[in-house]
Amino acid sequence: MHEDGTTWTKVVKWFGYKLHLVVDSTYELPVAWEVTKASVSDVTRAMPMLDHLHHRHGVLLSRAVLLTADRGYDDTKLIAAC
Repeated sequence: MHEDGTTWTKVVKWFGYKLHLVVDSTYELPVAWEVTKASVSDVTRAMPMLDHLHHRHGVLLSRAVLLTADRGYDDTKLIAAC
């Protein structure tokens, strides 16, 4: 409660943009990227980006040994596809 007796109101808004990025960590170069609204979930953009990378630069993806990502990309379907 505020000092005047009114209750707190929780407002949830997303502001800005998010950069989804696939990077070749050996050479520290971006190989795929996408800019979305901040409210877009990471995991929903992962497979489309990897599919695009596969069609455009399949050799890079076929030589990949590891794919690491943060917790936002934790999804059973994505892990099985990788």
